[in-house]
Amino acid sequence: MRSKIVPISNVSRLSEAGKALLTRAAGLPGMGLVYGDSGLGKSTGIAWLATRQNGIYVRAMATSTPSSLLESICREIGISARNSNVRTVEDIVRSLALSNRPLFIDEADYLVERKQLVETLRDIHDLASVPVVLIGMKGIERKITTYPQLFNRIAQWVEFAPCTIEDTRMLAKELCEVEVRDDLLKQLQQQSGGIVRLVVIGLNRIEQIARSRSLNKVGIAEWPQGTELLMSVGPRKLLKSVA
Repeated sequence: MRSKIVPISNVSRLSEAGKALLTRAAGLPGMGLVYGDSGLGKSTGIAWLATRQNGIYVRAMATSTPSSLLESICREIGISARNSNVRTVEDIVRSLALSNRPLFIDEADYLVERKQLVETLRDIHDLASVPVVLIGMKGIERKITTYPQLFNRIAQWVEFAPCTIEDTRMLAKELCEVEVRDDLLKQLQQQSGGIVRLVVIGLNRIEQIARSRSLNKVGIAEWPQGTELLMSVGPRKLLKSVA
């Protein structure tokens, strides 16, 4: 299996949104929200975009406070936090404004429950005039509506959706070093529910079995009878029960 970012539909929309935030006209809001269910590739896509845009990537935690969040941002920027949060915000704003580096906050679900954290991010966005992108689970978009001062600043909304059969084909073409026939890809897409993480796990399994059988192409006809694409029957039933 090759290791690379594949521009499936979610990644393409994320890239377009990131470009729109960076190139927006002066005075327009520059916040973004990326959200969706677990396993759809949000963190991987954001890590790729942050690297591509020379952005600052920070992961929030359940224990995050304004001070700890600011310290994390400072650490990624390469500056030292002050004893005063006000002074620390000033230093962060100055650094971001000079470098024009976007700020990405993963696991933002932890932040939107606390007004002070929301206001801190709003201050950084307003004063530095750089894109601030929040990444969270599906449902965060509803929570944000309770903060008009944040909601009104979000110019780009990117919902990560389950991958389509076209996405699955693209993943197989770009990642697999064996050819996977369309009938097997359709079965994989159906069993995975379009969860990108599971699709990649399935493709890796397909490639391993194809190589063990000295196959350059593999489809349903070549697939060993009774062999699961993803996992054993028990865990797959459990997955469906909690989906």
